[in-house]
Amino acid sequence: MIIVRFSSGLGNQMFQYSFYRFLKTLYKDTEVKADLTWFYSNNDHHGYELQRIFGKSDDTFFNVEEASKAELFKVTGLIPNLFKWKRFEQIRRYPNRIIREFTQKKREPYIIDQLNGRYDNDDASDGSNELYKLVTGLDTGKDWYIMGFWIEEKYLRGRLEGIRRHFRFPDFTDDRNIKYMEHIRGCNSVSLHVRRGDYLSSMYSDMFVALDREYYEKAVNYIKERVEDPYFFVFSDDGDFVGKEFEWLDNKEIVEGNEGEESFRDMQLMSLCKHNIIANSTFSQWGALLNENEDRIVVYPKAYLKDKDNELKEFEGWVRL
Repeated sequence: MIIVRFSSGLGNQMFQYSFYRFLKTLYKDTEVKADLTWFYSNNDHHGYELQRIFGKSDDTFFNVEEASKAELFKVTGLIPNLFKWKRFEQIRRYPNRIIREFTQKKREPYIIDQLNGRYDNDDASDGSNELYKLVTGLDTGKDWYIMGFWIEEKYLRGRLEGIRRHFRFPDFTDDRNIKYMEHIRGCNSVSLHVRRGDYLSSMYSDMFVALDREYYEKAVNYIKERVEDPYFFVFSDDGDFVGKEFEWLDNKEIVEGNEGEESFRDMQLMSLCKHNIIANSTFSQWGALLNENEDRIVVYPKAYLKDKDNELKEFEGWVRL
């Protein structure tokens, strides 16, 4: 059995789902399931959103098979989070600490954590690195538990058109978003995403780059040189900031009103734009990945983390600035 842990916000969940489907295709004769228990004690970015957004349509593509608690214990050797109760997360730490001391050395080779630094750089675009070789060559006679975000292009290569079928948004039903949609479809629309919020918090400010005006000016100029009469739709989690910061930008509209459990509507609108200027954010990255315009231009930043640049992507029409 192979179990993939899902965690974090919507964009990351979508990459984890894509990786989960990648493994299910690669290991057809092995059970591949999802661990969703991270969301039992974490409600960051509106919790687990995939089922609520993509699992209610008549489309039969989207499907997540959740691992049982017994299966999680069997594969990890640890007591899983049994309840959607944050206190239990603290209760299980002590027995799990004892279990680790006696059993985890035996299980460690079969627990893969993309972020723990045990593997060489996962940016090698040709799949020549250690981690890619490991996850694509698993001994299926063993049980595996896999953690990570899997945002690298090689895990999507040749699969993007297929995975788009799994991420079909529900139709707009409110007048405000219908109006945005009609405007987007009726002009040379360009989404422009500004991620601030948690990137400025003490938890993430030392890790993520909050992109500056220089990047957005370069990106806008790049689009203007190649697109006739572009109209910019500005998306952000900080409307007051972009209202002042982007006074220099003509032909724009700041998209407002999609908040809380409806925040995914911003990604949906981004995906309808003809072109995209994205942030160092998996949220707007998926807005661009779901853009099916054949002549799309997607501008993405070289800057990503403070100690690591964005990988050089090979998707058609994608340009790194």
